[in-house]
Amino acid sequence: MPENEYQLVDEKNLAAIKANVEVVKTVLAENLEVRLDLDEQSIEWLDGYVERNREFWEPEVKQQHTSILGSFLGEAIVKNYGGQWAYSEGSLGIDFGNDTFAFPFNKVAKHIENGAEDSIFSFYKTTSMVANGSIK
Repeated sequence: MPENEYQLVDEKNLAAIKANVEVVKTVLAENLEVRLDLDEQSIEWLDGYVERNREFWEPEVKQQHTSILGSFLGEAIVKNYGGQWAYSEGSLGIDFGNDTFAFPFNKVAKHIENGAEDSIFSFYKTTSMVANGSIK
């Protein structure tokens, strides 16, 4: 797909995103006894999880976490703020209409690389204003 082309996510990729959400819930419940849902408290917990562990992750693990945590963050955004998964400018994100997007995978990757200055929790909270059109 050309970088400037817009396209909704197909059912296969949407199913993969939803499967990633279940991986996050299952693995953290089994290994850390943490129960997560697609809500603000869970995003706040994941923000701390990334901060506590990001420096110890090898590049491959960082990439895996970007994929699964980006899926979780994105699904929480869709559930709580609306929007739909779509590709825009070569990136997978959440389309709120009126040329407003949020890119959860990009934000997770930045948080993993840069730390708290690129907090996924802050992104999640700010995204509510993007979704309702308060900011672009």
